[in-house]
Amino acid sequence: MAKKQEEIIKEVRRNYQIVFGSKEGAAVLADLENRTGIHTSTFDPDPYRSANLEGMRAVTLWIKTMLKPQPTEKKNG
Repeated sequence: MAKKQEEIIKEVRRNYQIVFGSKEGAAVLADLENRTGIHTSTFDPDPYRSANLEGMRAVTLWIKTMLKPQPTEKKNG
């Protein structure tokens, strides 16, 4: 039987938490935060560059969203 969409999302979220919860994963995430500008504006007069920067920023924000526990999840998994 195929997994339900909700189960798949939970499993993927758990995988993100395992990977980025490690010391190495935390270092990679910190590097991504610095390189993709999540703490700064992505505005650029060139709309193509601005779109590119915002796309990079969105990926890092997505990873950070996947690391946040959901209200229905226990902290210890």
